[in-house]
Amino acid sequence: MKRLAKIIVILLVIVYISKVGITTFANKNKTTVVTYGSILIAFNAQGYVIKNEIMINAPFDGKIKKLVPSGEKVPKGTPIVQVYSADFDEEKLHQLDEVNRELKNQDTNIPFYSDVQKLDDIIKKEEQNYQNAIQQNSPGADKIQKRIEDLKAKKEEILSKGPIMLQRIENLKEQKEYLEKYVEKNVITVNSPESGIVSYYFDGSESILHEKDMFNLNPTQLENLNFQSKEISTEVKGDYPFVKIVDNLEWYLALVLNEKQQDLLKEDSNVKILIDNYGGELRGKVIKTYKGDDKLYIGIIEMIDEYPNFYKTSKINVKVKVKEYNGLKIPLSSIVQKEGKEGKEGVFVIKNGKVPTFKEVVIKATDGKYAIVESVDKTSGLKVYDEIAVNGEDYLSK
Repeated sequence: MKRLAKIIVILLVIVYISKVGITTFANKNKTTVVTYGSILIAFNAQGYVIKNEIMINAPFDGKIKKLVPSGEKVPKGTPIVQVYSADFDEEKLHQLDEVNRELKNQDTNIPFYSDVQKLDDIIKKEEQNYQNAIQQNSPGADKIQKRIEDLKAKKEEILSKGPIMLQRIENLKEQKEYLEKYVEKNVITVNSPESGIVSYYFDGSESILHEKDMFNLNPTQLENLNFQSKEISTEVKGDYPFVKIVDNLEWYLALVLNEKQQDLLKEDSNVKILIDNYGGELRGKVIKTYKGDDKLYIGIIEMIDEYPNFYKTSKINVKVKVKEYNGLKIPLSSIVQKEGKEGKEGVFVIKNGKVPTFKEVVIKATDGKYAIVESVDKTSGLKVYDEIAVNGEDYLSK
């Protein structure tokens, strides 16, 4: 009887040892080492560029000559484009250039040339006085007109007695005056009203994507916009915008968000923006999030860094990097809630094949697959290089 009992005990020991061995071996491939790593909390979204821009309308139907191309920064007052009326004779410009060249090449060291120049200056001044007198209904206007006539008569007398070259110069000056008046009437030079980036690009969103209305955007309205960006080339239509000055120091991004994405964006927090087909990483600050319709939200990001193509772009695909967490990185599947531990979360640490030990942790961040955790016990809690169970649930009953 004693012999039988001894055999039974030996068999039970063998079974137990075999079970432990098999269990240890079976779970050997289900462990991982705790590392120090990082998790990036980020999401992809549709972005809409909000710009501060001044739009300039064409003065009349016609053609344009760009003095400054799209994308170039200019100070206030810089000539940026010339507008030519639809019936403008461009040959007049060539004629004016030719007359100016001829005048420049004339020999002015001839008799009476300086006298005629002085008379021209006096006549010009008196003509201005005459215009002022007419506007003010001055009784002295007739006397001024009489002086102008006398001065012109004196000039004609000098020209008739002077050398032929003097008359030639005078004819060139008269041609120049006529051509300049023609050009002035049919050509308007547009100067930049403010400093900024010159842009001839329009996509139809200008009346919606602007700073004064960026807290009242609707996702459906944004999604229905056409956004076919087109650069004005040569033809323009009167009273329609054809060029704009874009503030290069201030711009915003409006993001269409679902509820989960909206919860990630905290007002006054800093984020980083990655734009499709652009290698740089741009800094931004969340200034507001609000409900756009029944299901979607709008997030407004004030951008800190410049994006080279923002002046001609209104719709872009972006990746928003909300925050990066660093610390102990483990699989999310390793974390369990153990009964008897008041629902506290932790992992099972396995050392040298011994019985797994539960170590309590706090989850700082997760991307759905991995988690950054912090050990509750700073002395004997979870540490870097500890071996833990990948599937914590497998050890809850052990």
